[in-house]
Order: sequence, then structure tokens, then C-alpha cells
Amino acid sequence: MLDKDFKEGEAVLPVAGWAMMPVAEYDSLLVRLDFITQATQSPDEASRGRVYALTSDQIRMLLESLQTQLRALDASLGAGRPH
Repeated sequence: MLDKDFKEGEAVLPVAGWAMMPVAEYDSLLVRLDFITQATQSPDEASRGRVYALTSDQIRMLLESLQTQLRALDASLGAGRPH
């Protein structure tokens, strides 16, 4: 099933790592996601992603959304999922 924000055939880049740093004076968190562009790449060879700044309100909304999506994923995998 495709979400309206995702396109058929759109490239998917697996996340290989991330970096985060709070910036209290701006009430923000800097976030960078590093990613794999080729199946032969190791996580150590990941491409550096862009740095994004999220406000504390955006972080809360993102966290809630991630938790909702994780619950949906867990439910679709059923009780046999290892913890």
C-alpha cells in the first residue's frame, strides 16, 4: 500500500546511522541521517545526509508519529516478533 506522500518506484535509501545535537538557545535539535546508496556499501561507507533542525514541538510530533508507525508495524508482524 502506498501512502500519498510516496511515489511508485521512488528510491529507498536505508539509514545506516545518525547524529544528533541539541541547540538549547534555539530550542532545537540538529539531526543528520546517514544512508546507504548501493547494496555493496557497508555502514562505514554510508553517505552523510543533510543536517535538519527540529524544534522541540516538531520533535514531540515526530516522536508520536514514529511510535504510532512502530505500533502498526509490530501489529502487522504479529506476536512472533522477537524483542
